[in-house]
Amino acid sequence: MVRLLVLLLLIALPAHAQNRAQNRAQDRDAPRLELILDPRAVAPFEGEMVLATLRGIYRQVITREEVKLRPMTDFDWVRLGQDRWKEERIDGRPARVFERRIAFYPRRAGALRILPVAHALEVLGPDGGRKTVTVRSAPVALNVRTKPATGTERWLPLRALEISDSWDVDPARLADGQGATRRVVLRAFGATPERMPPQPDLRQPWLIVFAPPEERDFQVTPEGPVATVVWTWHLRPVTGEPGVIPAITLPWFDTGDRTARSATIPAAPIGYASFSASAGPRARPVGPPGWAFWGLAGLSALATAALASRGRSPAGHLAVRMGRRWRRRALEIRLRRQVRAGDAVGARRNAARLLEDFSTLDEAERLTRLRPADEVLFADGAAARATGQTPLGALPASVLSGLTSNGDAAAEPPVRHVPAWRSGTPSSRQ
Repeated sequence: MVRLLVLLLLIALPAHAQNRAQNRAQDRDAPRLELILDPRAVAPFEGEMVLATLRGIYRQVITREEVKLRPMTDFDWVRLGQDRWKEERIDGRPARVFERRIAFYPRRAGALRILPVAHALEVLGPDGGRKTVTVRSAPVALNVRTKPATGTERWLPLRALEISDSWDVDPARLADGQGATRRVVLRAFGATPERMPPQPDLRQPWLIVFAPPEERDFQVTPEGPVATVVWTWHLRPVTGEPGVIPAITLPWFDTGDRTARSATIPAAPIGYASFSASAGPRARPVGPPGWAFWGLAGLSALATAALASRGRSPAGHLAVRMGRRWRRRALEIRLRRQVRAGDAVGARRNAARLLEDFSTLDEAERLTRLRPADEVLFADGAAARATGQTPLGALPASVLSGLTSNGDAAAEPPVRHVPAWRSGTPSSRQ
């Protein structure tokens, strides 16, 4: 009996070993897919780029394939370039290796999981038939830290940020009536275009600004996307007096050094060269006051007394109202005359004065009503002037329809907010 059991055991052992070898061979030949995160020294912040490689090992003959990376609640992702196929020897046997680079962006902090990625394969069997096989990667756990407090609303983690600022002409020495175009280009390594900040607003009370739509694009590299944003402004001083466009600061977080940084678009002076020349060293001081000065001073005193007495005297109040109506009428006549003459700069200036002094519109509504003049002064007006169909003719109706009735709705003319650089500087232009 014992001999029989030993004999049966000797017969079964080789068969069992053969089955185990066959199973190991099948496991080794089975398609495999895994998502491998790039090594990191510290856990990423929310919104920070996390690089990974999707790697598949196949020994089958593949006739068609498709990667299915579904949308995720906790991550945004972007594919980095074309897939890569190569031949390698793995475990002593040839295999086809598939690789795809992917950048993930965690949407929130916490213990997150990257969901499995599916790779649908159409393989050719030994009998020549085709069948579909779906291979899935295992989920990947990732701890994400809360973004640090930066004191600003926008959080922009990047590997690098470059800024270029250029002008088509010298903005500080413009010819009379001339405009300038400013172009700022941002290149951000490690971000997609939708993560970049919006275009800054350069509007000033003394500056006409027209901003075309910004340009956003990106290129992909194996180490992450490179976003490019182009901001353009067409600028023209209202009166030409020299002014300074303030500097703009863009905060961002350096993911390489793990430090907060900021990039600056520098301040830029802009104005007509004729103003600088008139205020130069050749300007002569004005002589002692003469009869004209004392006459104007007397008129000013009378006007001040009339303004002070309004509200206490019906006659004084009537004088103020008549004066406002006369001034409004004069501005309207001058506006129509300038429109007929094609003087877009002068028409725009007088239209702005009418809207500021004789309307209750806010700044956005006033800019909308000044749009016909802005279209002539900037890009849209160039094509219109070439065809002889300028939109400037629509300016009077656009402006006058926004004024209050007879100028009586506003008892006091609105206060003009004059920039600090204009305080105490006499203007040589109207």
